[in-house]
Amino acid sequence: MGWTYNTPEGTPTEGPQITAITTTFTGFSLILVCLRTYVRGWIVKAFGNDDWMIMVSWFAACVYSTCTIVQTKYGLGLMSLEDMPDENVYNFGLVQFIGAPFYVVGIWGFKMSLLLSYIRFVQGGYYTAAIGIAVVCTLAHIAFACVFLFLCTPIKKQWDPDVNWGSCAQAVPFYLSFSSLTICFDLLVIGLPFPVLVRSKIPLRRKVALLFLFALGIFVTVIQIIRIQTISSLANYLDSARAIQWSIVESNIGITITCIPTLAPLVKYFSDKTRTSTGSASKKPESPYPLHTWRNGLRALSHGNHETDITGVSQGDSTERILDTNGIMKRTDVVVTRQPIRKTDAQKSGESIEEELLEAPRNGSASTSV
Repeated sequence: MGWTYNTPEGTPTEGPQITAITTTFTGFSLILVCLRTYVRGWIVKAFGNDDWMIMVSWFAACVYSTCTIVQTKYGLGLMSLEDMPDENVYNFGLVQFIGAPFYVVGIWGFKMSLLLSYIRFVQGGYYTAAIGIAVVCTLAHIAFACVFLFLCTPIKKQWDPDVNWGSCAQAVPFYLSFSSLTICFDLLVIGLPFPVLVRSKIPLRRKVALLFLFALGIFVTVIQIIRIQTISSLANYLDSARAIQWSIVESNIGITITCIPTLAPLVKYFSDKTRTSTGSASKKPESPYPLHTWRNGLRALSHGNHETDITGVSQGDSTERILDTNGIMKRTDVVVTRQPIRKTDAQKSGESIEEELLEAPRNGSASTSV
């Protein structure tokens, strides 16, 4: 038996290639999601709604990938329509019907994860824009999923060749419209943080790095354009193999790009840990990331007898407003008082003083601003 069920050995098929691509991209995105979960949950201790959303997105992408692999066993990837066994058509269509809504959830999930992360640090008009885009994007993807599910009347006509009554909408025009609208949402989500980043007061090097990371989202748009080209050339249901491969790549690349900006603390964490273990400092800092979420209220950035004021931090949220255009301000006022040591004091404490401090400054002050 060949790769496809009910086919003879040697029947030409791209099933193994589709399975390899699907497994590779889904496995790689899983690694990134796990690293992100570790960083957000254990290093910076700021696990938020955007992190839950990226997990939902990966789960949906994983289900879609699993359906794709199963579908190859029923004929997806066959090079010729004549090689498709009649007994496979029912399960081929049924698995495709089950997987389609999960694809929609997968690509919606990573967009929502980005928007939820934007909502944490943008204010004013950008905050309103992020909320608006999230609502419109969600409603549009609900509509897309409904069309996938109710493309035919009766619904069973989508996978059962024995249903010879009813009707189905034109699938290819819908797929093209769906892909075009998805590109628009991708561009809106990718472009939203750029004005905020450009106006922010973070260091130039970090600003350029963040702009570059968010610009990686353009790859998702490029993949969508390639996918549109493959959809426009569909002649029969077996021709969907190439479009499905690009759908797998699109969803997993979107998840990967969404996770990459959150992994910066992982590099810093291990770098600081290495320096701490090999350096001469004997006192280990309480946390290598003082600027992380304080779910029970604000906590001082460091210890000592001084007062610390922090602005630009939102309580009860999972991330500081680190990109606030006003910046993060920290003011530290330190008052140091030194008094001369008198011999009577030394005698009371049982110590002997070899020299007596003749004169010392009465007051000292220091002020730092970041």
